[in-house]
Amino acid sequence: MKKIQFRLAVIFMIGFIVSGCASLASSSFFGPGNFYSDTVTVGAKRGEASGRVIFGVFGKVSYPPVEEVARDNGITKIATVEHYAKIGFMGFWITYTTIVTGE
Repeated sequence: MKKIQFRLAVIFMIGFIVSGCASLASSSFFGPGNFYSDTVTVGAKRGEASGRVIFGVFGKVSYPPVEEVARDNGITKIATVEHYAKIGFMGFWITYTTIVTGE
């Protein structure tokens, strides 16, 4: 009976570890990344803002607004906007980042 319990525990742990790694790999592949246009020139000013969500409950579950990031960094003409989502250890937290460049 102890052998069966041990084997089940090992199988569950392997499944837990593999599913955590798979979620990190799929989120970076399918998740939001940088969006850019090759028809505009990148501005001299760059602004960045981040927000963190812990356990999917505590914090603001979205990217910082583009307008707010531009206003806080003195950008009046937006050239590019990038959105990133970085998943923390085993998905306990997610950091949402917005980067704005322009004049």
